Amino acid sequence: MKNKLILLLALVFALVAAFGTYKYLENLKSTYRESGNYTNVAVAATRIPAKTPITENMLKFIEVPADYILPGSVIDRKDALGKLARTDIYPGEQILQKKLIGKNDPAGGLSAKITPGQRAATIAVDQVSALSGLVTPGDNVDVAVTLAGDGGTLTTTVLYNIPVLAINKNTSPNNNKDKANPATATLMLTPTQAQELILATETGAVRLLLRAPADDKAAGIPPSRKNDLLH
Repeated sequence: MKNKLILLLALVFALVAAFGTYKYLENLKSTYRESGNYTNVAVAATRIPAKTPITENMLKFIEVPADYILPGSVIDRKDALGKLARTDIYPGEQILQKKLIGKNDPAGGLSAKITPGQRAATIAVDQVSALSGLVTPGDNVDVAVTLAGDGGTLTTTVLYNIPVLAINKNTSPNNNKDKANPATATLMLTPTQAQELILATETGAVRLLLRAPADDKAAGIPPSRKNDLLH
């Protein structure tokens, strides 16, 4: 009987303690609300694997007292949407800017620069086909190919306004490393364009045609043949 009484008292004290803690937290929350010293912060609504683009359904916003917000926490969804998770982010974890990779962040590697639905493809180039190393990442180019057709040798432009992602291993337009010795060019294309580029490189000689930054129109010119050179 005595043991049952002790157990009952312990249970009562535990409930009183839990209720007291609950009331304390509610009062603390109320104090922060009344003082306005709280804000919404983004946390992961689900597990976000590394290198995954952040979407709306991966985020939820909760009210957190200002003193408990970690430095660099995301408080505006636009600062997270579309970026990549640098590492795994777990449910309920505050999302920090340092755990996200922007499109132009070198830490994201080449894949972070590729627009969804596009592909990266690399072709061999040289001083002539890459304009003496004057084509740099961030430029847009047309791709022309010279090949043997039924009516003789012809040159035709097969791709227009294609973004250059990298020259050799350089993905930055401000990096001059290996600029004078281009060996490869990596372009961003649709899957269909990627197939056309591969076919062009396998069947003919490819050259890059550099575009002006503001020029985004397709030329739409017909192929040029040897006879066209005789006027």
